[in-house]
Amino acid sequence: METDKAYSAIRAVIRVRNLLVDALSPASSLIPIDLLLAAGCVHLSNRPHLTVKQLFAQLRHSDRAIRMHFNQLVADGMLIAEPGPGDRRTKIVRLSPRGEKLLQRVASTLAPAGEKQPSTPAGKPVGVRPHSKKKRQ
Repeated sequence: METDKAYSAIRAVIRVRNLLVDALSPASSLIPIDLLLAAGCVHLSNRPHLTVKQLFAQLRHSDRAIRMHFNQLVADGMLIAEPGPGDRRTKIVRLSPRGEKLLQRVASTLAPAGEKQPSTPAGKPVGVRPHSKKKRQ
């Protein structure tokens, strides 16, 4: 029985990687996937924000490799990095609407039939965020 659970978990991880790898570049690295999943976990938690420094500290990759992929995810519109509320030198990271949609697609693919989809702390499904008045430049 434990073997069945292990195989099921491995298949789920492979499905997640396959779904995400097509949307991310470069496709040969797991670092962008780690970055998106870490940002997604913060998005779903009650934590108000995550700094770039905190995000990088969570991952077991070199800072240089993380920074390269992080910058690419920001350029691709998957993550948003903006100045912190208290200290403009601090960068806050959050999922962009595009990143939220991608993680929602992954979550809906992996969820068993009839299981409730993950939602934000406000109770809205992942990927649904109120429109802001500020336009992206």
